[in-house]
Amino acid sequence: LALKDKRKKVSDIIIKIYLGIISIVILTKAIAASVGGADLDIQDLLFSVIFFFIQLSIISLVVATIVTFIATGKEVAAYHIAYKSYFVSKTLNKVFTDLTYNHNSGMPYTNIANTRMMKMGDRYSSNDYVSAKYKGYPFSQADVHIEEEHSDSDGGSTYTTIFRGRWVTFDTSKRFEKRLLVEGKHFGCAKVKRSDNFQKIKLESAEFNKNFNVLAQDGFEAFYLLDPAIMERIQKLSDLHNGRVMVCFSDNKIHIAINNNVDSFEPPSANKPIDEQKEFDKVMNDIKVVTNIVDELKLVK
Repeated sequence: LALKDKRKKVSDIIIKIYLGIISIVILTKAIAASVGGADLDIQDLLFSVIFFFIQLSIISLVVATIVTFIATGKEVAAYHIAYKSYFVSKTLNKVFTDLTYNHNSGMPYTNIANTRMMKMGDRYSSNDYVSAKYKGYPFSQADVHIEEEHSDSDGGSTYTTIFRGRWVTFDTSKRFEKRLLVEGKHFGCAKVKRSDNFQKIKLESAEFNKNFNVLAQDGFEAFYLLDPAIMERIQKLSDLHNGRVMVCFSDNKIHIAINNNVDSFEPPSANKPIDEQKEFDKVMNDIKVVTNIVDELKLVK
């Protein structure tokens, strides 16, 4: 009930804003037409009416978008919180144990930066942090957005996204002596330093070598970890996400980054009624990004 009330409140405000702006524009145009319309012939009047409605649409859309963003900020935030409390938290609790979920918190910057295998750009943000266990395997995950700054000739700057997607970290009982990076050819933002003694590894599978860059600090450990079964599972993971996947082995953790340009656990527009079953299914599909790794890929076995 609380979620429906908050959604309806946002929707009502948006409708009132649009109607108000349309009314103002129509009134303004009507006054202008009454002053200057006497000198217009039928054809000019027709073009004037058509042009008026084009202007009306553009002005209403731009102004309403700006005003809506300002006027509904608090209500939209409350709607998002209610959605995540009702749909996301409830579904997460059904699937995971030892759960901590905070939609405002994210993956700590240092957790990713300390792998030293990922471009960190110039601006970092993260949210929808989950820490839990699935079938006994502890993990943490969050949405992550990393951007790179570019300066123009006028001294201004713009930002381009280099990573936007899911970062999942599994704790394992095994400690990796050296760091190992497996990057899908379409991932696009992995980074290692030559000074860290990485070497490019060619594995026995020609197909795997075609689809992935493998960089390791220890070639023997890389061949040991990336046996045919693990390579097949990583390939399967990559296929699920169009090759935009990176897997890092570091210390006692396996990091899996999915650069799919998608934010998880996001609510639908407040302008439409909520289909509860559809939303629960959508949240479950977001959760399966994690559970599939354990159930099917078995990367943390």
